[in-house]
Amino acid sequence: MNQPNPTIESSIEIITAEGDLLEALPFPASEYEARIEKLRAKMFASGIDVLVSFSPENINYLTGHDTPAYQYLQACVVAGSGMPVNVLRSIDASNTFYRSWNRTAVVYEDSDDPVVSLTQLVLAMIGDGHRVALETDPCFVGASRYNRLVRNFTLRGLDVVEQGYVEELRLIKSAREIEKIRAAAHVASQTMRAAVAMAGSGVNENDIAACVWSSLIGHGGEFPGLPPFIVSGKRTSLGHATWSGRTLQTGDTLAFEFPGVVARYAGPLFRSGIVGEKTGALKQLEAATLKSLELLMSAMRPGITCDALHAINVASFARSGYQLGHRSGYSVGLNYAPDWGEGNILSIRAGEMRVIEEGMVFHLVPGIYVPGEHVVVISETVVVTRDGCECLTDYPRALFKVD
Repeated sequence: MNQPNPTIESSIEIITAEGDLLEALPFPASEYEARIEKLRAKMFASGIDVLVSFSPENINYLTGHDTPAYQYLQACVVAGSGMPVNVLRSIDASNTFYRSWNRTAVVYEDSDDPVVSLTQLVLAMIGDGHRVALETDPCFVGASRYNRLVRNFTLRGLDVVEQGYVEELRLIKSAREIEKIRAAAHVASQTMRAAVAMAGSGVNENDIAACVWSSLIGHGGEFPGLPPFIVSGKRTSLGHATWSGRTLQTGDTLAFEFPGVVARYAGPLFRSGIVGEKTGALKQLEAATLKSLELLMSAMRPGITCDALHAINVASFARSGYQLGHRSGYSVGLNYAPDWGEGNILSIRAGEMRVIEEGMVFHLVPGIYVPGEHVVVISETVVVTRDGCECLTDYPRALFKVD
């Protein structure tokens, strides 16, 4: 018979920092309070006593905690009352103590077992309750640790359920979040201008990449969850490829995609171009892509399903003789590696029957990859409004031409 581990039953120290923050939070306390209030309403409706989130985006959303070192187990634990408590490696706990809203954490050392620390905290916070909700499909918690957590809770008579409540809340952006994405989209738009101005025959992809990084940072941007994608020639037909030291030549197609990131919120932009003159095939693909983007933006409004929106894109390309091979867009907001999007939460694709709602933000990515030849994608980051959508990125949509 499995017996509870005595070390798990020991007390846990919850630390709350005092004094001044080392830097201002991106949002006022009222923003975080509103998020926690909405989350607790979902918890109450489902009879959940304690909720545990692991992803860096969720922890940032709930508390403002921000660090790229989330390869070490970290968690945010929310009960029915009181402040959320983060569980963090000691060296990274400073980011909660001195630059977060909740400023409350349980700290584990490198010699400690973080699963034990998290288990102890949940047992201390559960009170008279019995139902614990764990984030679904946490990317940075291995199967072994996740299974141990579930076993630790079930051995103590707790009911363990999966949850995606924080992700659901993140899909609808507040006015303050939209302003961050608007600023990020401006960074991306300005950087696209710099990248296109740098490009030309005889220019190395690496020099364009250096220009892009300089512009992203110089315009106030932060590190993105994915690297900028900067490719030329037939390599543009490769999905998610980036600079390789290749020198641009006349006749090359070009593909530039990157996001601005402000306060961890992303605003991506994708543009395609040519060194020299457009061919007939590229002109045809450009026209089809521009038409699809126009139809997507015209149809996007609260109440339409993602499936129906995607079908509009597929049908538009089909009328021009092309078969679309990827989703039409994906949610964007908070981002950490390995992605700058929220496509794992919601994508505009076939079979996704959830409806578009006001306050959602999407990166629309109509385009066609021609294997071994080239790609044409023309994207925009848009926010869903009461009766349509507003474009947040700002760069001419036609294929850009450089000499």
